[in-house]
Amino acid sequence: MTAADPALDVDLGFTVGLGMPFEEAVVWAADEGFDHVELLLDGPYARERIEDRADAMRETLSVAGREIVVHLPFAVDPGVPFTPVREGAVAELTAGMDLAADLGAERVVFHPSSDAWGLGWEPDETRAFVHESLDELVPAARERGLEPCLENVVSSYYDATTFPELLERYPDAAMTFDTSHALLAGLDEAGQAAFCREHAGRIAHLHLVDTRGDDDEHLPVGMGRIDFGTILAGLADVGWSGTATLEVGTEDYDTIALGGRHVEVLLAEVG
Repeated sequence: MTAADPALDVDLGFTVGLGMPFEEAVVWAADEGFDHVELLLDGPYARERIEDRADAMRETLSVAGREIVVHLPFAVDPGVPFTPVREGAVAELTAGMDLAADLGAERVVFHPSSDAWGLGWEPDETRAFVHESLDELVPAARERGLEPCLENVVSSYYDATTFPELLERYPDAAMTFDTSHALLAGLDEAGQAAFCREHAGRIAHLHLVDTRGDDDEHLPVGMGRIDFGTILAGLADVGWSGTATLEVGTEDYDTIALGGRHVEVLLAEVG
């Protein structure tokens, strides 16, 4: 599902649901024309549960001719205030990067955020904890041949409205731009298009996520209220290329395919 027009070159994939068998999902991705799958290292796909399957999983991808993007576990908090716990979080996220490299990934997604108790820790303190971890994690990814794609999230010190500060602080990091997270942080579609035009050179990966209301519903494109045409047009204006994942909360293949077809139509319209 690669856009034909060079103005917007998008390799499209979808998230592997926690209940989806990996080989089945990859084979289906190839049959349906998706370029990659995105794997969250949590639940049944947690690193410790699958690292002994890495060779077989990489072979599955190779035979199917598909790529993989790895999403590190978002419940592992790089901004936790307690030093031994934070060091453990960095160790687990780094181990996840090792597995991502073993799987043949080129990009790894993770959250530059903190779940620290707001009544107990000042924002500047917690932001410093996030920075302390990123100071290790960003170069760790590069050392493993991975592009570290920091994601804008809603409840963090770096949502879409403040993310440029993070990009400036970490010139070796790239960005995962999440449409639903940006909307819920107060950036409407026109604002998202402007953000994407301005920072296209730093955005390597997209999470194309739709929503109907004020929650992060993880709907496929076309099933909520987000005007993706406006956002994608902003990227097309600057000739963006990269990967995009339908980060969906469904394991129904037909629903995922419908979201993919909506994206294809939009890409043709803005191309």
